[in-house]
Amino acid sequence: TTHFLPHPAPAPSSRGWATPRLVALTLCLLLITWPAGADTYSDAMRLKAQAEQEQANGRLDVALKKFIGAEQLFAQCKGAETEQSLCLYYMCISYFNQRDLNFMKKPMERLAQLAQRWPANKFIQYDYLSVLAAYESCVYEEKPSKELRKQFMAHFKQAVGWQTKMSVGEWKRRQINPMFNLMNIATLYDLRYDPPMVDSMQAYINKALEVDGLPWGDKDDHIEGRISAYDLQAWVLLYQKRYHEAEAKEQEVMDMIEGVEKERGNAVLTEKGEAYAFFVELYKAMGKPEKAMEYLELKNENDRKRFDIEKNTAIRNIEAQYESKRKDERIAALHQWNIGLTVVVVLLILLLAGITTTLIYRRRLREQKLYEEALAAELENSARHSSLRLLADQLGIRGIDIDEAHRLLGQATKPLTVVDQKYILCFLNGEDVRHIARRFNVEPASVYTVRYRIKKKFPNSTKLPL
Repeated sequence: TTHFLPHPAPAPSSRGWATPRLVALTLCLLLITWPAGADTYSDAMRLKAQAEQEQANGRLDVALKKFIGAEQLFAQCKGAETEQSLCLYYMCISYFNQRDLNFMKKPMERLAQLAQRWPANKFIQYDYLSVLAAYESCVYEEKPSKELRKQFMAHFKQAVGWQTKMSVGEWKRRQINPMFNLMNIATLYDLRYDPPMVDSMQAYINKALEVDGLPWGDKDDHIEGRISAYDLQAWVLLYQKRYHEAEAKEQEVMDMIEGVEKERGNAVLTEKGEAYAFFVELYKAMGKPEKAMEYLELKNENDRKRFDIEKNTAIRNIEAQYESKRKDERIAALHQWNIGLTVVVVLLILLLAGITTTLIYRRRLREQKLYEEALAAELENSARHSSLRLLADQLGIRGIDIDEAHRLLGQATKPLTVVDQKYILCFLNGEDVRHIARRFNVEPASVYTVRYRIKKKFPNSTKLPL
């Protein structure tokens, strides 16, 4: 093989040794600096993966700490601004789901700096505008104003605009649900406007259905999105008093639910209950009380079925917890008894046996009395809010104020189902949508649908944790 040089080879020089030495020095510097940067990036990626896993498991506090650490490491790595942005995005969403807007401000400010520094980065712009719009929407709930509503709606639309600049493969890698983002805007035109902006709702429903035709998610993701879109479209038709079209559209929703019922079983009970609730409202508006009552009975039966399944599961969990608690109590009691026995032996050496035995007996009587008083107080407290406390216990929720929850539920303008109460308890507990979806074995889109229905049962002035 013949190799050709573009220029004649240079003549040997007395300084020819400098070039190899310079190359060697450069290589040494690269070898010294490269592993450190690579290690930092690898550590950041590993920490980010751990944070995402903790978030999926519902351990939000642990996940938040790991996201903070990962973001700080990414900030030290050149070319890692997109990963840094995603960490800040998750941090903001975590604070947002807990309605902690003060703590949300700091990562949002860092995200704003990234967005200003990288104006053409579609991922950073999408992250920032999504977070900013969510923050403004939350502020709007406390201090409504037309200007603020106009502002967060514009930011939501800008975020969707950056979403359209991404490829389907990028949607998959970033776990973006484009159909949900479009449906979110359609829902806001319903919730944040009185009367609802029906034309705008329909426009974004159409866009969501167009996106449905792209391969951005698995089959279940598309079906869930379609169910949500058709359900909201049925409400649009109901608002327009096109009752027969609304009836046909919601029937399509029922057909889709029944189509996946064989595979998913009881997992579709939530969607079924929401469809029944729609038919109740529809037939009331159509002046068909018999049909409304028929679907109300179906809805109640569906709710009872869901409650029975969840109740049995909860009872089994409670029984397991009770047995575990009893074992712990027996171990603790045995441990206390051993300590007491040791004390008795020592006292028998130092004091008279009769005095020692009397003291121990009186001590045990006092402990028994305190235990009985504590048990009686606990039973009395449980009786006051038995229904809500039972639901909280079934869900494994311990950290919320039952009195405050009871006061909040009392503000509803329409009857709340048992399912509604369970979702409200979960939101009061600070759980995000994905955690709630896993808890009830449904898709995230179903949780958003239920949250939407719950909000419609409260006055607009009610400060809901949704």
